[in-house]
Amino acid sequence: MKKFFLRLVILVSVVVLIAVTLFFIYVYPFMKEMQKITTIQYDPRMTVMLGGGGNSGILVSDSAVLVIDTKMSGGADSLYHLVKALTGGKKPVIVVNTHIHTDHTGGNKLFHGQTIIAGGSYDPAFWTAECGKEGTPTVWVKDSLTIRMGEETVTIINLTWNAHTQSDVFVYLHNRKMLFGGDVILNHAAPAMFARYNADGYGYLKAFDYLIQRFDIAKVVPGHGDMGGPEVISAYRDYFTDMKLAALDHSKENELVAKYADYRHIPRLMSSEAVVDWFEKHPKK
Repeated sequence: MKKFFLRLVILVSVVVLIAVTLFFIYVYPFMKEMQKITTIQYDPRMTVMLGGGGNSGILVSDSAVLVIDTKMSGGADSLYHLVKALTGGKKPVIVVNTHIHTDHTGGNKLFHGQTIIAGGSYDPAFWTAECGKEGTPTVWVKDSLTIRMGEETVTIINLTWNAHTQSDVFVYLHNRKMLFGGDVILNHAAPAMFARYNADGYGYLKAFDYLIQRFDIAKVVPGHGDMGGPEVISAYRDYFTDMKLAALDHSKENELVAKYADYRHIPRLMSSEAVVDWFEKHPKK
């Protein structure tokens, strides 16, 4: 019996040591990189904050301010203080969440009492359990919503199919031809394909085609990574197409995965291999 417990202790110790090692090799650098913030004054009324969680946008009009995604932790605080500085804290705020994940919604509670908009395919109770009561949206968009922000027309689109989650939202600024893609569109980063949120690789591919066909896009703000042009969408479409092909033809898997070796990732959790695994487990009907 003593030998059994000794072996058990050794096994548990080894597992813990491996887990801690992997955390500091992969997860900690990933999270540290995510927390970096770059603020871009895109034009006099449009500010883009990259990092600090998910990428965010701030559009200021004479009567209100639009905030797209509220980041997490210290990034959420920085975003909130910038909004206050830009508006003097005197204008109503409209928050749009591109999806439920807390790196995009962590600052919602700082805007408690303001309008918070999210995709209407979520169960509100599920959202509250994930993000807290103070971060729960006040408006659920089932299809689309268009609002005027001074000289800008803003269209908020809720996907009616699963992609990154069960209710992804896109925000399109018509005059600026600018699209905020949430985590359906990343720039040089592997996606998180979590079953808890109904992630669907075919839904991603359908979304890329839909966006390109529906909108005249000049600038893309991905959920994570640098801003770019419509080529950001095309590149991510190519990525998913390659991962799908890798799942169908294992002789090409190593070659196709290697094409994206520079993508930010966490092995097995948020990685090209995980996307290939998803397609393997979900052959097209």
